[in-house]
Amino acid sequence: MSAKLYVLISGYQTIAKKKLLSTAEANQKIYIPVPYFLLDLGSDKILIDTGISENSNSAGALSDNSSVAEDGNPIKALHKIGIEQKDIKYIIHTHLHFDHAANTKYFPNSEVIVQLSELRAAFSDDPLIKHGYVEDDIRYSSIKWQPITSMRSLFGNRVFILPTLGHTPGHQSLLIRLKNYGNVIIAGDAAPLKDNIEKNIAPGVASNPDEAFYSIKSLKEFAYFENAQIWYGHDPEFFKNVNLSPEYYD
Repeated sequence: MSAKLYVLISGYQTIAKKKLLSTAEANQKIYIPVPYFLLDLGSDKILIDTGISENSNSAGALSDNSSVAEDGNPIKALHKIGIEQKDIKYIIHTHLHFDHAANTKYFPNSEVIVQLSELRAAFSDDPLIKHGYVEDDIRYSSIKWQPITSMRSLFGNRVFILPTLGHTPGHQSLLIRLKNYGNVIIAGDAAPLKDNIEKNIAPGVASNPDEAFYSIKSLKEFAYFENAQIWYGHDPEFFKNVNLSPEYYD
């Protein structure tokens, strides 16, 4: 079976643009989608991130201008395309911030692939590191963590994981190989906006700004080498033009 990549939206946020683009004005606001993805490889069904959730303490991290989408619950959204909770064999996280990992605990049968350095950061008690991680979303004994280090080719080289550190200590981006559409890089928050890539500007929220800048350069080089399109993490104009589930890319 050829790979199918579905785009799903868990919700929306209005936040300071400077969090996504370090050179933005301090008073600029931006309304952004919070996506996650389903990669259907037939026998292997993989979620890439799990989005925000209204059914956890991650909702407390949302501002008054944030909301969970009507079909934002991933269990309900997947059911609409004929996929059940138990069918999700793997979850691959770009990182573990509340808007990317809130629903992970609802998939106890899934193996959760994340960089070891990201897992360590998410479980850290250091107040300088803890920002953005919600303990009740990730410190669940039922979550089957499968930490990895560095690059990794998975599922017959149809998925390639590229560490893109900087936004968080263990952020990673994913190359997805699609037969008809071509190669896609899910950048996550290494490049939340198109301007991060086109203008070589790091996100404003970064555990290490230098690493965040070099990760943008690496993404561009990797995209050129693989002839891949970069899908930005939260760019509102980009997601206006993306085919959402139940449509898919293959």
